[in-house]
Amino acid sequence: TLPPPPSRPASRRSRDGPDGAGAGAGVFADEDWLEAMPAHVLAALRRPHPWWQIGAAIVRRRWLRPIAPVIVSPVVALYCRARRTLKKRGVSRRRWACSLCRRRARWKCVRCLRSYYCSRQCQNVSWHIVHKHVCYKPTRFWWSVVVYGVGTIMAFPGILRDPLIYDLGLSFIPASFLIMGIIGGGIATALKKGFGVDIRGRLLEVIVVVCTIWLAMISWGLVWSFFGVSDQCWGVFGQWSEDISVDNNEMRGLKIISPLLHGMRKFLFNPARVWFSMCNRAAAKTGPMARWICSAENFVAEDGTGCFQTAGNANPDFFLPEHNGEKCAADLVTVASFWGAASTVLVAGSILKRRERDRRAAGRAGGRARAGRNVGEPRPHQD
Repeated sequence: TLPPPPSRPASRRSRDGPDGAGAGAGVFADEDWLEAMPAHVLAALRRPHPWWQIGAAIVRRRWLRPIAPVIVSPVVALYCRARRTLKKRGVSRRRWACSLCRRRARWKCVRCLRSYYCSRQCQNVSWHIVHKHVCYKPTRFWWSVVVYGVGTIMAFPGILRDPLIYDLGLSFIPASFLIMGIIGGGIATALKKGFGVDIRGRLLEVIVVVCTIWLAMISWGLVWSFFGVSDQCWGVFGQWSEDISVDNNEMRGLKIISPLLHGMRKFLFNPARVWFSMCNRAAAKTGPMARWICSAENFVAEDGTGCFQTAGNANPDFFLPEHNGEKCAADLVTVASFWGAASTVLVAGSILKRRERDRRAAGRAGGRARAGRNVGEPRPHQD
């Protein structure tokens, strides 16, 4: 990583003044430091890419300089973290572009860790023109928390009314991204090793992001249906209408859709209902804080019977036909299929990596044996 460069000294002027005989003698003008730059830096400044133009337009306005890092830096950090995750999963290519000239980057800013450069010259020019005005300082972190916290409440006003539902629903966004990244990386790796086709890059990243939004929306509808709002399911692949009757003593007369959904009901939805009921009662027993935690329309009783109205409506049987849950059952099968596919890809990838490491270790051991040395004997030192 590269530290921020020192401030460029002001250009020196001759004592004789701009009109004197000694004007310009041994003196550097303001543009001389740019003329000393390599050709790729000058070409990037003559034809800047769109993101650089946007950054330059922002820093030209002094009133935007303290506001821009607070708003833009969390978005850039989220993008960098997401792209690093996709790189680890084999979706993105393992390279970063220079923030100035768009060549392959090798270093990054040591303070914000979000601006990449190919050389010291690119970092120096970028710092003096744009980056020193928008570099994310640690003191601006809490301002970003305040701004995005208020923005989240304004965008989702129900988060104060049903915090449990929104917390659970929003947690499916990174989970869906990870699931789609694992599946996309597995497909890209299989195509590259099996057929020599490399599909990694921007297109695959866009596909993963679109599929993430799609899967997160399906999961969001399932969360609301679990808490009693049954019309939020999408039913993207139709309705699951197959009914399988089971022992009445075990299921108390209910019907299940499939063994998969029966297992999810028994090991996931029933424990989830118990957990949310415990959180509901615990929030209602916080004493004077209950009036702050629980809104007036959601506070059920003062004796600790409940705090959030929707938490008491949790229904582990929301996907059954008795509750008009055919669409929810289809969505559950869809989400469970993606989770199962991601788990399979993850396990298969771990096994293949382990075999690859063993094969390489065996190859190195065979090379040492052919060289006339024992397997455990270290390589002789050569001066």
